Amino acid sequence: MAFARILRSSALMGGAQVVTLGAGLLRAKLIAMLVGPAGVGLIGVLTSFNSNLSALVGWGLGTTAVRTISASDDSCRPSKVAAVLKFGRMLSWIGLICVLLFFWPVGLLTFKSSEYALELLLAGLAVPCLIATSMWSALLQSHGQVKSLARVQIISGLGGLVLGLPLIWFFGLLGIAASVLLAAIVPAVVTWQAIRPYSQVSADSASETDIRVLVQLGAALMAVGVLSQLSAYVVRLILIRSHGLEAAGYYQAAFAIAGSLPGFVFTAMGTDFFPLIARVKTEAEAQELCEKQIQAGLLLALPLIAGLLTLGEFCIHVLYARSFDPAIPLLSWMIWGVFLRVLSWPMGYWLLARGSSRTVVIVESVANILAALLPLILVPIYGVTGAAVGFFVGYIAYTAIILIVSRKRSGRWLNMATLGWFFLAAAALGISQVVVARLEGAYWGLIPTGAISVVCAWAYLHSVRRESCSTQI
Repeated sequence: MAFARILRSSALMGGAQVVTLGAGLLRAKLIAMLVGPAGVGLIGVLTSFNSNLSALVGWGLGTTAVRTISASDDSCRPSKVAAVLKFGRMLSWIGLICVLLFFWPVGLLTFKSSEYALELLLAGLAVPCLIATSMWSALLQSHGQVKSLARVQIISGLGGLVLGLPLIWFFGLLGIAASVLLAAIVPAVVTWQAIRPYSQVSADSASETDIRVLVQLGAALMAVGVLSQLSAYVVRLILIRSHGLEAAGYYQAAFAIAGSLPGFVFTAMGTDFFPLIARVKTEAEAQELCEKQIQAGLLLALPLIAGLLTLGEFCIHVLYARSFDPAIPLLSWMIWGVFLRVLSWPMGYWLLARGSSRTVVIVESVANILAALLPLILVPIYGVTGAAVGFFVGYIAYTAIILIVSRKRSGRWLNMATLGWFFLAAAALGISQVVVARLEGAYWGLIPTGAISVVCAWAYLHSVRRESCSTQI
């Protein structure tokens, strides 16, 4: 697997993700200006509610579909696609029923009243759209249609923004809920249009055997997904109950910035890297592919992570408002947690693609239980910042666990080159953060961010050029 291909696919999906995330951050900026921290906190709760239900009802279909179709022979693919379509249609209907059943009790649990029940119901109608989009996106992934996925993301991000902003402007909190629904409807429609040439099979022709495989594989992934979303929901619940909805808004602001801006790297992992690693034959080949993805991720994510670490205050003010200053200390802790994802997430995808369901459930369950317990312990001691510290410590634990599991599966640790890249990047980030913190002024972070960007750009171009030359030879 060529390193240059990983870089190109990551950059392609990265460009699409930048547009999508830019649209999301612009929406958050408008919410922060018009409604304030409470509005940002509300959109975090609405998004978390939808994510929890989607993870529960979606049954891991987005992942199991890619794994099942990518690993199958060409002759078996039509039956696998039919099974995915039939199972996904059923799950979408179940998702709608669950929204109608749970929006009221969840509203009472979260806010101690039914004040935001209508907002939860309106936003929750996005759940069947999210499940359907996951299914159709998985079909595009398994057919290697990275360009189509990138195009879908760009259209969806811009379309959801244009349609959602007027609603927020005129209807406030209710408009926020409507914008969440629209942000799910637009990608569902666009993805459905994109997948039509690759789904020319009848869902009714699906075999019970293929559906049973999806159910069995999805059970473990559903459990993992629910734990992940539930742990995120518990953190927000802890903050709302102890410090109010505004505190949840500060946490959501820091979480959105830390996770969103470098997020294009992780999106690329799920788009091109996951089906590729599901397709390879040996564990040695899988580990080599994983190591190349980590190196590519470092080159692409490091400049953004450096910028967020050294220009965090500026980012908070630009993307939200000066009233969000309490989110600044949270941001630094979360960014270090996100940096650890560059190492741990490729190995996590490796485990999803090739590991046993039991191993996946154990590893992810331990990680998500820690993610929920750490804020419960640290928030009473350190306040809202304790939630961000818990986020970082949780990723330290997850990275350590996933390294041990990968060592057990492959018989060796990651190679020295990959670990060397990672620790060198960590040192550069740490030195930059310490030096900039000692200087007065909001823009000193531009210097280390610019220097790191130049080095990463040179390494990117050098790697692509070297592999292009070797291919021609």
